[in-house]
Amino acid sequence: MSISLSCIIIEDDHGTRDMIRELLERSFDDIKIVAEASEIEEAKKKIISYQPDFVILDINLKDGNSFELLRSFENIQFKIIFVTSFSTYAIEAFRFSAIDYVMKPFDPQVLLQAVEKVQKEHQNEQYQLQIRSLLDNLQPSGEKKIVLKNADAIYVVPLAEIIYAKSDNNYTTFFTKDQREILVSRSLKRYEEDLKNHSFFRVHQTFLINLAYITSFYKKREEVILDQKHAIPVAQSKKKALLHIIDTLF
Repeated sequence: MSISLSCIIIEDDHGTRDMIRELLERSFDDIKIVAEASEIEEAKKKIISYQPDFVILDINLKDGNSFELLRSFENIQFKIIFVTSFSTYAIEAFRFSAIDYVMKPFDPQVLLQAVEKVQKEHQNEQYQLQIRSLLDNLQPSGEKKIVLKNADAIYVVPLAEIIYAKSDNNYTTFFTKDQREILVSRSLKRYEEDLKNHSFFRVHQTFLINLAYITSFYKKREEVILDQKHAIPVAQSKKKALLHIIDTLF
């Protein structure tokens, strides 16, 4: 049996707001829409007043973007479903922070799935770490961080501290500068897509490396050394590309 949850819809387009409200009212008996808002200040007042369990939050509002709204809260106790047609850098920040989002124009079924996920995970006490990581990642000059989740914990790891990642079927293990090994149930291919523009390179089917940690490359052995101690095999098909990158960087 689902727990009853309260929701605020924050969206500046009246038609979209009406559609979201009607969709939720038609699909969920245990979700109560307690308020709606279309501007940042109005939204902040209603969140403080109603203390919702979750908000459906459009990023672009009339008087600014909703990240400004989130930064105004010292503690974020509510879950968020982001609705966005925002730029690529924001989408990247969502992915690094393991935050779900719904793209406009959205499929109603996708929004319903997002709400169902909130119902299942509304007591996630570590969610605030993900939101803070998102806001940090949205700072153009800030240190990029990635959120790694498994059954035991949530880890917020600066990209600069990851030495390499190793694939094991649909699992990936991250090896960090402080000698942690963090196992997550997500494929290396998906991380390769997220990290390829941040000095990470797939040198082998099994390994994704942080180029900043290369200390030597043995061509004949087809092996790269990271941080002076980690020996990583380099696939023959990746050798030429890696040599070009090394020539460019160093």
